[in-house]
Amino acid sequence: MEKISNRSRVAIMAILGTGTALACAAGLLLSVRAGEVRAAETAAPDLAAVCTQQDMQAVAASLPTGVTVQPIKNGPFRTATRYVGPSGARPAFCQVTGSFVTNPASGKTANFLATFPAAWNGKYMQLGCSGHCGQFYVSDPATPSIVVTAQGKPGQLIEKGYATFATDEGHTGMDGASWAVKDGKIDQDAIDDFLFRADRVLADMGKAFTSAFYAKLSGAPQAIARSYFNGCSGGGRDAMVVASYFPDKFDGIIAGSPYNPLGMTLQASGTGLAANRASDARLTPALLALMDRVVKKECDARDGVRDGLIQNPAACDFRPERDLPICAPGKAGGECFTRHQMETVSTLVHAVTDQSGHVLEAGYAVSELGALGGDLAMLSDPTLQIMVHRTDPHYSVASSFSFRYGGPGPVTGFHIVASDAEAAAVRAALSPGAGHILANSGPLMAGHTRLMIWHNFSDEKLTPFNSVMWYKAMARKYGGYRALQQHARLFMLPGTGHCSITGIAPNSFDAVSAMEKWVEKGEAPEALPASVADHQFTPGAPKAPALSTPDYTMPLCKFPEMARYSGHGSTRDARNWRCEAGDTRLLQIGVAGREAGVTP
Repeated sequence: MEKISNRSRVAIMAILGTGTALACAAGLLLSVRAGEVRAAETAAPDLAAVCTQQDMQAVAASLPTGVTVQPIKNGPFRTATRYVGPSGARPAFCQVTGSFVTNPASGKTANFLATFPAAWNGKYMQLGCSGHCGQFYVSDPATPSIVVTAQGKPGQLIEKGYATFATDEGHTGMDGASWAVKDGKIDQDAIDDFLFRADRVLADMGKAFTSAFYAKLSGAPQAIARSYFNGCSGGGRDAMVVASYFPDKFDGIIAGSPYNPLGMTLQASGTGLAANRASDARLTPALLALMDRVVKKECDARDGVRDGLIQNPAACDFRPERDLPICAPGKAGGECFTRHQMETVSTLVHAVTDQSGHVLEAGYAVSELGALGGDLAMLSDPTLQIMVHRTDPHYSVASSFSFRYGGPGPVTGFHIVASDAEAAAVRAALSPGAGHILANSGPLMAGHTRLMIWHNFSDEKLTPFNSVMWYKAMARKYGGYRALQQHARLFMLPGTGHCSITGIAPNSFDAVSAMEKWVEKGEAPEALPASVADHQFTPGAPKAPALSTPDYTMPLCKFPEMARYSGHGSTRDARNWRCEAGDTRLLQIGVAGREAGVTP
């Protein structure tokens, strides 16, 4: 695998977390009758025989989109094709890399990675990326890190028989936005590919390639029975863009911990400025752990049981300036917060507003902020400087933000204020790559596509309240939660970090199988069974605390329901929890939720 720069490592760690970042660097044919899939056997040696650059280029030549099969610099292997034989439950598969034209007018291309199992299930899955893309670390179904994108278990997509496609979104390298500057000028083609276009073009090209490939393998025309999109973090952003702009290209879309660039860009740059505005403003792991203890003491029992898990952090009664121990003048240490450190905490858990007090991005949840890590400004500052302000030499990130207590609007605590001009500039530049714009939700709600969103309530990278607020707004717009749930369902994961990489609670669930049942059998998911799995792939990295109780299970209820403890038996056994129809406890809001900008 190609080596990556230290700066690139920092960028992907910021969006995914250290536990996954380094590891990321580390037959059956179907005939379609009346919309149903019937299995027919084919021999794996046939797949090995055609898994060559020459044969794959012959398939590509039949496609209407310009496709070149070739080795790519940021690919997971150095050749254009790779055949891997069967192993256990996993069938043989062929992987192919190359490029495809995204803009015929300019000739702009993006790279792709395709995976074709010998035991094809007749379905197509497109995988989202991570961070600002430029790589395939979490979109290669042959690697363990695929669970960050698809959940489930490593190798599951190949075992299920999915033909999968992924793209680097038109550039190489994970740096925030340096790839968008070419010969000293802004490369709008590259930005458009990243924001939306590469995934839109790939949706058609990938399906056409899949049908042509299996037709060549079988000697008979092949149709795709169902198509899905799946991603987390930056891939969750990809999924939301698909749901907002071209949902008709997929039957089901799964968006995990989705990144909303309109708000996250402002929040990450603002919190970065807050932590560096004074010599005693940065937070230490010890202080974050101290804060977690304070929060748990206040909030743990609000869900009906004191078990170390906060199921609804928005309902907490927590104020940093009131509840955190503040150091006496001249004193600083791990058992108290300086005034500047307390204000840094406040900028994390309070919403970002514009100058009029309108919420631009919700604050982080107060639960498990001890896991906070990574410098997201490594992504957001270049985004502002390059994608938004087009390398304007007179622009300064710091000049676009201020901090204040009170003011107009619902947020009264110390918080980040983005200038109105900055907020408008971000919307103008990044809206095509933002899937959280309510006005663009009509096609999803009018069509056949199903959307499943899941977000970790203790997400330390991308605030979970962003998903909650979008879903609440959708319910208001479309006649309530029952009507909305016919098309889109939200599941919140208490006690788990970004993309389920770590946490104190069950962090593993089978999103793909749940979506298959919804789309193919009409069985909408009422709850998702969750268990504990090791999603930490970095050798020597701290293990997720939940791994100390590997038998920990719990149901994840559809929003706005919250799991209710029976009052008997272990709180770490799903049999003692239930999801109740009509329950709305996740709609409860306390001081923490109001200050985070969460609306009723």
